[in-house]
Amino acid sequence: MFATYKTLCTPKLVKLSAIACTAVLMSACASQKIATVDKRPVYVRGVPNYYIVKNGDTLSKIATTYGLDYRRVGALNGLDSNYTIYPGQRLILTSANNPTSYRPTTIRPVTVNQSSRPSNPTYYPPRQTNNSSTPLPMPNQVIVPTSSLSQGWLRPTTGNLLRPFNQQTGTLGMWFGGQAGANVVASQPGTVLYVGSDLPEYGKLVLIQHNSDYISAYAHLGSFAVQERQTVQAGQTIGTVGTDNNLNQPAVEFQIRYRGTPVNPASYLK
Repeated sequence: MFATYKTLCTPKLVKLSAIACTAVLMSACASQKIATVDKRPVYVRGVPNYYIVKNGDTLSKIATTYGLDYRRVGALNGLDSNYTIYPGQRLILTSANNPTSYRPTTIRPVTVNQSSRPSNPTYYPPRQTNNSSTPLPMPNQVIVPTSSLSQGWLRPTTGNLLRPFNQQTGTLGMWFGGQAGANVVASQPGTVLYVGSDLPEYGKLVLIQHNSDYISAYAHLGSFAVQERQTVQAGQTIGTVGTDNNLNQPAVEFQIRYRGTPVNPASYLK
């Protein structure tokens, strides 16, 4: 008798009994149509590193699609105050230091009312900003800067010029050589907008915003010496010369963008 009672009271059978009771209770609750709670984490759409602008796009539309702040995207890409973009333009959306994809959230309890649930949900597209009055600059458009920063920029390295700016061949900056690990400095004072390697064609990249018109880019670095949102001075070290490029030697690509458009750095350097 004792053995039979002990067998019936094994943890396994007790656990099975608890599960059975739970199932009965759940069935009863379901019949009463009480509030339901989904405690599973919800994941937002992953944000790509960059986006290629298409016909009809606006910065507001692109930012809304991925749940981003259009002002940060504009600053990250050196856009003008009208946030002008053109078809085919590559926009940086995120940085490796600020991932925005897959953020878990908690769902609050919601009472389900079957009779009031719409059969055909209505989709409301994000509101678009009308930039039709702003001319879209083409990639080969020549910009004549008028800002006070139109001259007096420092060379980012002390190395020799390896490749000049040539918009026709797709060289949108100047390539400077140097010893691997040598310092790369900020060409003008400003605020660091981006530090990362999200764009393979630029390798390790630093972007510095100097004012509302100008952004400088330092690509194919070997290492970083600054952080995003950091204030830097002209001549301050921001990284080192790297070897990750298609020149097969240590080099840094230096770009200056005026209102989002690449310009020839040779016209600005001291």
